Amino acid sequence: MQNAKVREQHARARFEALRRRVFEDMGRSSIRMRLAWILPFHGLVIVLLVLRGESAGRALAQVAAVAVVGVMFAVRLLTNDWRLRVVSFVLGVLGYFVFLATTGGLASPLLVTGAITMAAAAIKLHEPPWLRNVVFAVFLGGFIAMAAVSRTAAGLLDGPLAVTSGWPSPEYVGIAVLAAAFAMTGVYGIGCAMTRGYERAALELAERREELCSENEDRTRALEGMAARLAHEVKNPLAAIRALSTHMARNATDGKTAERLAIVAAEADRLQSIVEGFLSFSRGLDDLNLAAVKPYEVARELGVLLETRAAEAGVVLEVSGEAGLVLDADARKLRQALLNIVLNAIQASPHGATVRIEIEAARGGAQITVNDCGVGMTPEVLERIRKPYFTTKEGGTGLGVAVARGLIEQHGGHLEFKSVTGKGTTVVVTLPMKAKPCARLPNPGRARKHEEAENTGPAVAGAR
Repeated sequence: MQNAKVREQHARARFEALRRRVFEDMGRSSIRMRLAWILPFHGLVIVLLVLRGESAGRALAQVAAVAVVGVMFAVRLLTNDWRLRVVSFVLGVLGYFVFLATTGGLASPLLVTGAITMAAAAIKLHEPPWLRNVVFAVFLGGFIAMAAVSRTAAGLLDGPLAVTSGWPSPEYVGIAVLAAAFAMTGVYGIGCAMTRGYERAALELAERREELCSENEDRTRALEGMAARLAHEVKNPLAAIRALSTHMARNATDGKTAERLAIVAAEADRLQSIVEGFLSFSRGLDDLNLAAVKPYEVARELGVLLETRAAEAGVVLEVSGEAGLVLDADARKLRQALLNIVLNAIQASPHGATVRIEIEAARGGAQITVNDCGVGMTPEVLERIRKPYFTTKEGGTGLGVAVARGLIEQHGGHLEFKSVTGKGTTVVVTLPMKAKPCARLPNPGRARKHEEAENTGPAVAGAR
C-alpha cells in the first residue's frame, strides 16, 4: 500500500511538472498576445473619450489604469515569482474595475472584457490552489461594490457615453461593439492556446510512454533471451544426471542406494519438465510463421500422438468437427497450445472417461472445444489459473495454461475456461481466420511495426 502511494505521488509530481511547464509557456505566449492588443485597445478608448469630451479626472484615472495593466503584463512576462505575479494580477484586476467605474459601472460598455481576465486567472493561477478562489472573490466583490453605487452619481454614465435623447450615444455603441469583439477574440484565443497546450502535453506523454514501452520491451527481450539460454544450458546436465542416475539405479546392489538414485532421476525429470515449460513459454513470444492450417488435422495428429498416454490413463480421445476448415495460423504454435490443453484434460479425467476435441466454424474464424469429465475447478482456481506458475497438480510447473494462452492470444484469438466442480471443464479456443497479432499495451510504435510487416510481406511480427 505504501509503495502504491509513493508511486502515485511520483506520477502526480511528474504530471504537475509537465503541466506547469506547458502552462507557463502557454501563459507567456498569451501575455505577449494580450500585451499587443489590450493596451492599444484601452489606449484607443481613452483617446476616443477624450476627443468626445471626457472629463480630465476620469481620463487621468483611465490612463493610470492602463499603466497598471501594462505593469501587470510586464511583471508576469519577466518573472517567475508567483508572489509578484499574484500582486501584479490583483493590481491589473483593480485597473479593470477603475475602467468600469469611470465608464458607467455595471452599465459600462467595457464590462465584457473582464471575461478574458477571469478566464486567464482560472487557467494559469494554479500555484497555490487557493489563488483561483481569491481572484473569484475579488471579481465578485468588485461587481457587488459597483452594484451598490449604481444608483448614485458615481455610477452614472458621464460625458460622451451618457444617454442622449433616450438613446445610447454613438460612442457607447461603438465602444460596446469593439469591447464585445475584443472579449470574444480574447476568449477564443485562450481556448485555442489551451487546446495547443493539451495537445503538446498529450504528445509529450505519448512519446514518454512510447519510450518506456520500447525500453521495457527491449529489457524484457534481453532478460528472456538470457533466461532461455540459461535454461537451454541446464537441459544437458539434467539429461546427463537423469541418465546416469537411472543407469546406476539399475546396477545398484544395495536397495537403499537404488531407491535414492531413482529419486534423483525423478527429480531430474521434474526439473527438465520445468525447464522445457519455461522454454516453451519464452519461445511462444517469437514471430509467427503463418501458413494454411487445418485445425482438425492438428487435433487428429495430437490424438495419435497422445494415444498411448491416454490409454495409460484409461482415457479415450475423440476428435470431431469440420475437417475442411482452414485457418491462416502458425501450425507449430497451435499444436503446442492444444497439446498443453489436451494433456491437462487427460490428467484431470478419471479412468474410463472421454476427452472430446471438437472443431467448429465460428463467426470470422474457428472454435476448438476441449471437454473433459474431471473434477472441475472452483471459481477461485479458475481466476488464478490464468497466472503463470500456478498449478493444482503435484509436480506441475504451472506454465501449460500460460503457454497455451500466450500462443492463442498471439494469433489474436481467445482462450476461455468453463468449469463446474464435479462435472468437468470445457476449454474454448477461438481463433480468427487470419492471425491478427494483438498488442497488449497501447504502444503506437508496435502497431506501426505490425502495419509495416503486413504491408511488406506475409510474415507478421508476434505480439508480446
